[in-house]
Amino acid sequence: MKERTRFIFSQGAIFFLLVLISQQVLAQETVLIPKPQKINQKTSHSFNLNNSRVWTNETAHNNFTLEQLKKVFSEKAQAKLSTVKTAKKADIILYSASEGAVSIPKNLLPSSEVLQKIGPQGYWLKIDDKIRIIANTSQGLFYGVQTLKQLLKTSEENALFETEIIDWPALEYRGWMDDISRGPIPTLDYVKYVIKTLSEYKLNFINLYTEHTLRNEKFADIAPPDAFTPAEITELEKFAAPYHVSIIGNQQAFGHMEEILKIPFYDNIADNKWNLNPGSPATYKFLETYLGDAAQAYEHPFFNIGADETDGLGSGKAKDLVDSLGMEAVYAMHINKLDWILKKYGKRTMMWGDIAVNHQEIIEQLPKDLIILSWGYDPRDSFDEAIVPFDESGFDFMVAPGVRSWSEIYPNLDVAVKNIANYVRDGKEYGAMGMINTAWDDDGETLFNANWHGMIWGAEMSWNPISSQEEEQASRERQNRREIFDKGVDQFFFGVTGKSSVMKSLNKFAQLREISVFSSMANASTWSSIYEFYPEEETASIAAANQKMLKEANKLMLELQEKTRQVNTNKTAVRVAALAAQRAAYTAKKNLFILELQKLYNNKEGVNLKLIKQKREELLDELHLLKIAYVQSWQEENRAYWLDENLKKYDAQAQDLLDLETHVFIKAGQAIQPGEMKIELNSLFPQTKLYYSLDGSEPTKDSPVYNGNLSINSNTLVQARGYNDGKAGEISSRFFNVHKALGITPKIKGSYSTANPAYTAGGPAGLTDGLKGSENFADGRWQGYAGQDVEVVLDLGAPTEVNEISADFYQRLISWIMLPKNVEFYASKDGKIYQKVAQANSPVDEKDQGLIILEFSSGPLKLKTRFLKVKINSRGMLPEWHTGAGKPGFIFIDEIVVK
Repeated sequence: MKERTRFIFSQGAIFFLLVLISQQVLAQETVLIPKPQKINQKTSHSFNLNNSRVWTNETAHNNFTLEQLKKVFSEKAQAKLSTVKTAKKADIILYSASEGAVSIPKNLLPSSEVLQKIGPQGYWLKIDDKIRIIANTSQGLFYGVQTLKQLLKTSEENALFETEIIDWPALEYRGWMDDISRGPIPTLDYVKYVIKTLSEYKLNFINLYTEHTLRNEKFADIAPPDAFTPAEITELEKFAAPYHVSIIGNQQAFGHMEEILKIPFYDNIADNKWNLNPGSPATYKFLETYLGDAAQAYEHPFFNIGADETDGLGSGKAKDLVDSLGMEAVYAMHINKLDWILKKYGKRTMMWGDIAVNHQEIIEQLPKDLIILSWGYDPRDSFDEAIVPFDESGFDFMVAPGVRSWSEIYPNLDVAVKNIANYVRDGKEYGAMGMINTAWDDDGETLFNANWHGMIWGAEMSWNPISSQEEEQASRERQNRREIFDKGVDQFFFGVTGKSSVMKSLNKFAQLREISVFSSMANASTWSSIYEFYPEEETASIAAANQKMLKEANKLMLELQEKTRQVNTNKTAVRVAALAAQRAAYTAKKNLFILELQKLYNNKEGVNLKLIKQKREELLDELHLLKIAYVQSWQEENRAYWLDENLKKYDAQAQDLLDLETHVFIKAGQAIQPGEMKIELNSLFPQTKLYYSLDGSEPTKDSPVYNGNLSINSNTLVQARGYNDGKAGEISSRFFNVHKALGITPKIKGSYSTANPAYTAGGPAGLTDGLKGSENFADGRWQGYAGQDVEVVLDLGAPTEVNEISADFYQRLISWIMLPKNVEFYASKDGKIYQKVAQANSPVDEKDQGLIILEFSSGPLKLKTRFLKVKINSRGMLPEWHTGAGKPGFIFIDEIVVK
């Protein structure tokens, strides 16, 4: 293992002095992206841009690089570069030493020590009365020209300052991953544009995350019509080569296979709905062809098999194999088989490292030439724990931070900046071979045009990372680097001149996040139902926060719309940001409308119905404008695939708004007796007639009319439909699980989380309302608690026979949700003295990845009691091995069932 030294400066005068020095340096530092390793620049002009004779040792790549320089030179100097035959006659010399036998006079070259220092991707750039860019390879020369292009763009008085730059990358492989499987599939032209743009910041590979979106005619039923084809991959490789960008292959081959496994004809290779079955020979027969063909579609020798988040491996058809050998052995066995398939095609396997790092006995069973991708997307002070196990085991590895755009209205730039900077810093310290900066599309909505800042910051860090280890100093270094970097993004990416700054506006999204609106910048907040109400005790603070959000988001939207008119390049990225601010404003306005509906629900006499309808129409108009703008932004970068899925969200919310007069609320009422509960049906408008069914049939005008008297005493699907002024509304439905505590409002010792309104599950009664949670912990049925134990007391009203007490709990480590350590069950006749009757311990390894829903049960009981107490013992703060170590972990419970 590589030794690591941390330097921690004392606080006080020394630190204060460093801050002052850094601020002075910041004011005069040359703006370049990425920041060069060594730069010495004088304030006197030395090279006149009218000097326009250029020479390069001719190769296909060097000639391509020269054409790039000619374009920028003509734009800046309004003069054309003319090519001369010898370096002696040139004003500008571009030379790659290893390209051919051509040599130039030694007095034009740097020292041999410099050439050795810069390596295969570095360059030496010297500006005096000439401009010389010297590199060992055409790739290094290309990067030197990218730096010169930036100097030209910011030059003044038709001249360049005397400058010397000695520069090389900290990491050999510097790339990005674009998710093309969970939503947008970019057009070929757009991927080319991204490659061209990010190559200017010295990134050198792209990885297209693929589950089912690479077409294979042997399995023509898998890929959608808009999927990438092998021919397109070949075209991309040819396009990217002169930009010195490689296309590294990618095909999930273990987990995240649901898009393939949902097709009935592939059931024979499925373990569960996500994972392939390592116990089936059919799996490997399939992979021999499917994975083998994918490998052959790419020239590059690296190939990424994914293999992350293998949720519930062995929970389906592979159960016997996993029970026999153990999960770790089965996982390693499958990876070895995948590696064997890829080696036949000359590939070196890459894989995500989350399963291995959390089950480290896997590591020693893996092929030793694997490249591990150590990933994590949170803003940790240190990523040592995610890296050290692979470093100590001798594996080559890359670090994989992320731009934090997925499932967000706009990327969380602050989180991304720290995540990328610290992960790359720690990766370099332990000898990482590279960085792969990720842009996921978890909910399918994200536009790549929102990702540029994070992507270019990844280029900045992977070329020249921060060095500070102690977090206070690292924070200062990140801040100083970011201020200079943001100026560079304004100048080079947006083409902004003068005092105008796009980045100052984009950084204001952080201010929106600070407003205490539940999940304010999450996509899910836009699409939450207008008929899910807030806890009554929170409504005043929710109203104030959303009013502030509406004001500030509208202000930012107008500011960004104005910036769109000021930028000279990449206007679409600013339009996408303005659209995000517009959407944040709409979401706040929708939340305020929900509060108005909540008032109407509670007091139909005290609300102006005409005003409610008017606000509804305003929301519909704004939602329609958002939809149209989203379609336009989507079409600028993506193919048609998945757009319809996203537009369904707009249409569903519009339908919700149109259903205002006829919507039916179905609510669990009070318990009548153990095992029997009232069901309440309500609407917002008094004249709405409510019809219902309890037998699974669709409610119509021929169904029973709700008259306030409705109860259930067995598991029942309650469906209802409202009719208002001849209009039939949408059907509302709830499935109620009947048990002896149904409808009893418990007393809870503990505070449910307010991080999201859904986490309250309707308040205390949500634990006994008969409604079970789904696989989505934010569905409004799961009740969430952060970092605390919880006690729930049930009064059954009279001595009652109790045969079992149980509750379902949820675990998903990536969302900071863990199963409780244990659940204790108590009984009491008087509600004062309780006797412990059972305890259920978690049988699950706390490190188990994926989605786990587990019932904690008392087991068989023979009690006659009136009072029950359920004590849920949480794990408290997240453990040291977790990415959120030291922060409160969540427990989620959906229903306490008494039989």
